[in-house]
Amino acid sequence: MTVTDVTTPTAAGTNPAAAGKHRAAVASSLPPATGQPFLKLVAIELRKSVNTRSGRMLILGILAVALAALTWQLTHLPNGPVAFSDNLMAASTGVQLLLPVIGVMAMTSEWTQRTALTTFTLSPRRVRVQLAKFVAAIVLSVVVLTVTSALALGATAVGGAAGGDGATYAGLGGSLAGAYLANALNVVMGAAFGAVIAQTAVAILVFFIAPTAWSLAGPALFKDNADWLDVFGAFGRIAERDLHGMLPETLTAIGVWIVLPTIGGLWASSRREVK
Repeated sequence: MTVTDVTTPTAAGTNPAAAGKHRAAVASSLPPATGQPFLKLVAIELRKSVNTRSGRMLILGILAVALAALTWQLTHLPNGPVAFSDNLMAASTGVQLLLPVIGVMAMTSEWTQRTALTTFTLSPRRVRVQLAKFVAAIVLSVVVLTVTSALALGATAVGGAAGGDGATYAGLGGSLAGAYLANALNVVMGAAFGAVIAQTAVAILVFFIAPTAWSLAGPALFKDNADWLDVFGAFGRIAERDLHGMLPETLTAIGVWIVLPTIGGLWASSRREVK
């Protein structure tokens, strides 16, 4: 009994050279691979932020805090016209505290929920995905702040009518511009901390403790020089649209607490092991 050699036929016959040419021809006939448009990535990240129960509850919680603050304002009307700036400040206080959590969760959810492998398989360019998360967090915070501002406008009109002294909207444009810019920077800072740490609970804890600890301990240790790293003071000056002659201090605080963590977070995310 003899043993015969059996060869597996290739796609283009038994000639390896012909098979290689066949594969090359097939590859050249396929359309070139193109990356996902950046705006599509942003839309996907926005959908991720609101499609989870935690994301929806966070947004509803932020709006509930703003509504509670405005309700308190309406039940404690001042003497004289009701000012929109006062209502916006009251509504934005709690919002400014919670909005950065949107940025943190936008950056950490992939790693906490172990969906990073799927995301980076479909979109291998990690930095683009991370930048889309930053933009999505800013867009979502703008939407939430817009709803809050609309509630403040409504509360101002109702308060003016109920109090009988009318309402004043002086400085409306400046108040809104300062609020939007300060909150956008605050959200970017939260997202930067999330990109660096990649664990939701730890990132939120560090985000709230680190700058707060500096704002409390810094003045005692470094006196006026603590303003160079007081990011909350910088946010306050930006929101008031008055830097009080402290432009270098404001830019330095933003650079240390926002720019550097953002760069470090993008670098770490691009090299973090995906499981």
